[in-house]
Amino acid sequence: MLTTPSASQYLLDWYHPQARAALLAFLQLIPNYHYQDLLKVILCRAARSARLTTHFELDFPRAPQREPYYCHKHKRICPPTTDAMKFLRRYALDTLRRVGQFAATRTDAPVTILCADSRQAALPPFDMILTSPPYVGLIDYHEQHRYAYELLSLLPEPFASIGWHDSNLNDNEDREIGAACKGKSVAARRRYIEGIEGALGNVARQLRPGGRACIVAGDKYGLYEGLAERLGFREETVLQRTVNRRTGRRAGDFYESILIWRRP
Repeated sequence: MLTTPSASQYLLDWYHPQARAALLAFLQLIPNYHYQDLLKVILCRAARSARLTTHFELDFPRAPQREPYYCHKHKRICPPTTDAMKFLRRYALDTLRRVGQFAATRTDAPVTILCADSRQAALPPFDMILTSPPYVGLIDYHEQHRYAYELLSLLPEPFASIGWHDSNLNDNEDREIGAACKGKSVAARRRYIEGIEGALGNVARQLRPGGRACIVAGDKYGLYEGLAERLGFREETVLQRTVNRRTGRRAGDFYESILIWRRP
């Protein structure tokens, strides 16, 4: 059995003592099992739901919620979350169900996962790409998933294959394209599209002739205009998709553009 790791200030601030104890106890068990990455997924799903935040702010919580509050999602007074065991149990069972469904349809097709900067990743030749780049000035992805980094960084080597301060996966927050902390100014938009052009340019170099790129983009500033031609693509069509509020509380629905490009 591992020694109970010391919780970081983030974990102390964002989790009730009971919920934090359950998450850390689950964390301690991971090195004892073969499918450790699967257990990490279950842990992180539970950690997301067990934070001290309102039910309608799971995506972008602003501050720990320690008192009962009026919940815009459930239309009643809700207490802050104090328990993580119910989430660990729920997501463990859900993950087993999903793995079973996947096993029933799984084939022998090879799959390669590349963890790399999309602007420099060594991509093999391929026929199609489906991608949804970040939207300019909308999300800080490292911060949005900080609960996962904070927990997994407590695993000892060699089990900590991912972590906020782990040497095997450095904190690349400063390399995020279009991060919210960089804003939406004219200069920020210019840096954003330069980053997107670098990523899609890397794709274009390996996409076979006749191949297609399907890009889901939130482009209210028109930053993608002319980009297909600059990268050697021909734009075939643009579809519009309405995105509803889903589980988060937003001002209203918004629209995404689905860009279909073809390489001659």
